[in-house]
Amino acid sequence: MRHIKLFISSFLLVLLLSTSIPGYAEIKIGVLAPRGKLKAIKRWQNFGIYMSEKLGDTVTIIPLPPVDVISTIKSGEVDFILTNPVHTAQIVKMHNGKTLATLNKSAGPFFAGVIISKKGSGIEQAEDLSGKSVMSLKFKTAAGAYTFQTYHLHVKGINPHKDFSSMRSGKKQDDLVLAVKAGVIDAAFIRSGILESMSRENKIKMDEFIIVDKQKSDKLKLAHSTRLYPEWYLTALENTDSEISDRTKKFVLALTPQHPAAISARINGFVEPISLNEIVVALTALKIKPFDQ
Repeated sequence: MRHIKLFISSFLLVLLLSTSIPGYAEIKIGVLAPRGKLKAIKRWQNFGIYMSEKLGDTVTIIPLPPVDVISTIKSGEVDFILTNPVHTAQIVKMHNGKTLATLNKSAGPFFAGVIISKKGSGIEQAEDLSGKSVMSLKFKTAAGAYTFQTYHLHVKGINPHKDFSSMRSGKKQDDLVLAVKAGVIDAAFIRSGILESMSRENKIKMDEFIIVDKQKSDKLKLAHSTRLYPEWYLTALENTDSEISDRTKKFVLALTPQHPAAISARINGFVEPISLNEIVVALTALKIKPFDQ
């Protein structure tokens, strides 16, 4: 009996220690992967290491294709989500998410939509897109590769789904760019920064394309066609422990541009969450759920 009691006491002690020592819990951060899972893992794995070290728990980065973000939220598979402002507005509205911080990229905490056409196509203004073949990412879900451009055109009285000869969605922005380059389609919707990234990777040359309705802004030096919107948000999901959320916010805001996690992610860090009001205005005008009532 004495041996049994000793075994039970030892087991309870091990159990108590295992649930309290750092590194036992696992925290999952879903990260939008618009250019594919492998690129997302390569970009954000050091961020996961940084957060693991700061929180004292294992932080796992879960790369999510755009089409999987909302279903992953519904299933409760992740504790936090780093994704675009369209997803964020939907998550806050429908799933009681709490925004913790806005991404501050090397280009700043704002981004925009880009409409590209092939050089020499004669497509330079929004009105030139009438009757043309165009592609974007997933309708009513993508931010910088659908929603921003569609709202930009909506304000001008243009409906991509009615006024173009075809409006189709693709899975990767790189593929859309290459399709325009090859002349397979007339134009494409992509987010700001994609052209510049592909140019650095020697996949394209910037002067092979026209930026339709080209804009200029002191807040964003990258090529763009639409107004500016806040960058991606880090959001805590409804059932995430509030103490972990508070500590997570503290450490992401403390991330410096010189840290390896920021360097590999090509960001300057994070800033306090920027208002979602402008996103909600666009989603409401376009009647995108849950802002369609």
